[in-house]
Amino acid sequence: MAPVAVGVDSVSELEGGFLSSALSAKAKLASPTDSHRSLPARWMRDEKVFELERRAIFSKVWLLTSHTCHFSKPGDYVSEVRTHILFSDRENNYQAFHNVCRHRAYPVVTKTEGSSLVVGCKYHGWSYNAKGDLVKAPKFDEVKGFDKAANGLFKVHTHVTPQGFIFINFDSSPYPIPFEEHFSKLPEEWKNTGFQPFYHRTAIGNFNWKTMTDGYQECYHCAVAHPGFAKSLDLKQYQIEPLTNSARHSAPKKSNPEEMQRFTFVFPSNGVTVTHEMWYIMRTMPLSATKASVPEEVLEENRKFFTQVQQEDFDLCEGTQKNLNAGIYSSGVLHPGVENGVLYYQDQVLRYCEKHLDAERQAGKEIHPVRPLSQKSAPKSCSASKICSELDGEKGALNW
Repeated sequence: MAPVAVGVDSVSELEGGFLSSALSAKAKLASPTDSHRSLPARWMRDEKVFELERRAIFSKVWLLTSHTCHFSKPGDYVSEVRTHILFSDRENNYQAFHNVCRHRAYPVVTKTEGSSLVVGCKYHGWSYNAKGDLVKAPKFDEVKGFDKAANGLFKVHTHVTPQGFIFINFDSSPYPIPFEEHFSKLPEEWKNTGFQPFYHRTAIGNFNWKTMTDGYQECYHCAVAHPGFAKSLDLKQYQIEPLTNSARHSAPKKSNPEEMQRFTFVFPSNGVTVTHEMWYIMRTMPLSATKASVPEEVLEENRKFFTQVQQEDFDLCEGTQKNLNAGIYSSGVLHPGVENGVLYYQDQVLRYCEKHLDAERQAGKEIHPVRPLSQKSAPKSCSASKICSELDGEKGALNW
């Protein structure tokens, strides 16, 4: 499936200011008329394209974030400090929230993991339980009309698969796209295992999130760049089968050609391997148009192999990104067979962006699904909000 190419008008639309050009009838994402090609390099370095991706994709789809093996008792939590907290509450349900204190927006937790049924903001001491309820706001009991119930943490949707994988969805709507509709039968790709990842590492890469995903979605480069894969797998028979917002990777093992090694791509930017002998989760989290955070979780016995593979990929991605930034390369031809996984996921990226951009054109403004409903409008009497509206048409960049 070839991706839709971005026309010149659409790139200038993002660059020239939303209200001045987004409503133009001719601003379209045009279909290619030549061979399969990669995304334009602008999509790998442009901050306005990156902001569109965050509104169109990362604010609306189900994102793999953790696994239940990280939680052993009520109060345990894990956190991506810059975005969210994920708790196990007293009933052993998984609750996710934006890591934003409702008082003055300081992060509620500053550690990546911990255990407490009540967490307190280190700025003014506002405290919240594992259900996100505000339980303490020092001195606010003196404030007439202050409502604790209306000042709990901003909720993030969660879904837990039968295998224990925890997904979140930042869409502030009460009814985000149903998990089953979004992924169909994706969880059936994974086996139920008792394994736990014992090694965790987060590396920061100087590359666009799609630069890493490009590499994950093909093994055309494996024989050259990953000698470990070449030794263990029959790369000539490596296949990628697109699913629903995911893809199945498979290749016969050289030690036993009858046995297939399977990997799973989870749109938009995750890789998962779960077998009776291997556990590996890689998440590529965008930080900017040219920087990404890549957490990995792996069994101790798989640590050396996967750490080596990740370092090889990092070297490839950072070298590629330098040239993508340079402005010489625009796009390249992709092989419809061995790079079908790249074509599939890039097409998904563009379809999500195209659909969201169309909605913004109709609305005449940027649409931020992640923004909590209570934060989308200010009292009409608020002079400060009126000034902001006049300055930028209520666009507002989300820095998370």
